[in-house]
Amino acid sequence: MLSRLLTAAAPSSAVVQGGPTLARCLGAAAFRRCFSSAQTAAAAVTKTEGKSTIQGTSYNVVKFKQEDVGEVVKEVPHFQFYYIGGEHKDNKYRDVPLDIPILTDVPAPQLKKPEMKFSVLENGMRIVSVDKQGLTANLGLFVHAGSRFETPAEEGLSHMVECVAFRSTAHLSHLRTIKTIEVLGMNGGCQAGREHMMYNLELLREYTPVASTLVVGNVLFPRLLPWEVNACHKEIKKAHERLKADTDQYVSELLHQTAYHNNTLGNALLANEGRALEHFTGDNIREYMMKHFSAERSVFVGINVDHDELCKWLMRSFAEYVAIPNLPREEPKPIYTGGYKLEENADMPVCNIAIGFETEGWNSADLVPVTVLQTLLGGGGSFSTGGPGKGMHSRLYLNVLNQNPNVESCMAFNTQYSDSGLFGMYITGYGQEAPRLVDIALNELHKLNSFTPEEVSRAKNTLKGNIFMNAENSKVLMEDIGRQIIMSGKVVTPEEFAARVDAVTEADLKKVAAKLLKKNPTYVVYGDTKSAPHYEYVRTGLAGSPAKGK
Repeated sequence: MLSRLLTAAAPSSAVVQGGPTLARCLGAAAFRRCFSSAQTAAAAVTKTEGKSTIQGTSYNVVKFKQEDVGEVVKEVPHFQFYYIGGEHKDNKYRDVPLDIPILTDVPAPQLKKPEMKFSVLENGMRIVSVDKQGLTANLGLFVHAGSRFETPAEEGLSHMVECVAFRSTAHLSHLRTIKTIEVLGMNGGCQAGREHMMYNLELLREYTPVASTLVVGNVLFPRLLPWEVNACHKEIKKAHERLKADTDQYVSELLHQTAYHNNTLGNALLANEGRALEHFTGDNIREYMMKHFSAERSVFVGINVDHDELCKWLMRSFAEYVAIPNLPREEPKPIYTGGYKLEENADMPVCNIAIGFETEGWNSADLVPVTVLQTLLGGGGSFSTGGPGKGMHSRLYLNVLNQNPNVESCMAFNTQYSDSGLFGMYITGYGQEAPRLVDIALNELHKLNSFTPEEVSRAKNTLKGNIFMNAENSKVLMEDIGRQIIMSGKVVTPEEFAARVDAVTEADLKKVAAKLLKKNPTYVVYGDTKSAPHYEYVRTGLAGSPAKGK
């Protein structure tokens, strides 16, 4: 049974197992071929019944119910543009001049604070939504998988799953999938991270029934056709070229691979070009998905959607689907090694230097002080974009960028995962200035043993402002909720996080800074490395007194 659920041939039995409603929503011809009886059973949802507590969060349990598919399809949003060859005359507003409003006056709704709602399917998949009454919805399916869970035999398969997303499924061809996204004005993609994968779509909220089933279909029923998988091999080379072109991101990748040498969070995000043809096959990708893509490891997040409607259509996608069993898998703890890596790039005149330290991760009590510490250090480029004065009072702007014209950029970074993370400084300048750049970074790290009340207050206010500003962005909010559920099983709201920020004291910052600097540093240099100091210079410099440079 399970081997047919992700079959490459997509026989009619696989379509039946996929749920007739999905086929009806996204492929009328396939529906007519597979279902001749009007009484074919489809999945629906009842009112939420009972509660379930998962990792401290209470969820409404939504149960399955059989329903007449003929009644179900009446609820599918009507969109004639879906059919290839549809004409623009179908647009009823085509002949309306731009100076004539098309919306009628309606009473303004009563404003109320959006509520975050939680439900869980019977198969274990969690659903979280926030309805801010916006016209544009954001949907995301998060899976607790990624490069940190790859074994040596699975190296690069997370990236390949990203590459084959939104291609042919048991219900839709690749062309039909792209046409559906195109004519409904949706925007989406798939992103493979280190400990989560995200399928996301942005759309008009009335098309949520179509979009939610489209996402689920891509996860449950990918056909993984040989020619489509082979076409994705070309994407691997392009992905490496894009990574190399983004220096900051490339240095971050080098930093992870050095800090966690050959384990978990140090596994490469991108697939290896040399293994593409013989290793990245449809069978290997399917086996990887069968191993990691269980319902219990999945979270579906919706912003600007009705929670009950979202649950209903997700139920209809999953009800007749025999879920992938939640097989036990090895989840080794990250082993932070520290160390150094110097990578020369003859075409780059500048030297990019990162010095990082291990943090205890998202679920640590040090999370908030570390985040405040990063904001206090701040930093940026020698040219400030986004308006004058942005971040100009942070410590790295005042002490480094304003006083050292040879520094192109200097900033603090803070990357958090569920049980580990990286905090440190990233500084850039011309290659011959590398020793001075390292001295500058070491001096600023040594100064983390003292803080003024004014800069601590400014950092806390800046951090709270950033949190609330980012929460206004629906896509950012969707990603934040999904990642938090994956990392900790619960969601910390902006208000709760702001309260924790207010509680941080100068003593907390000194304590966490001292703890960080005791760790073995990770030292990465990329670009013009000929003048870069040795790792021992950095290590002993951190252990001893500050260097003489500013």
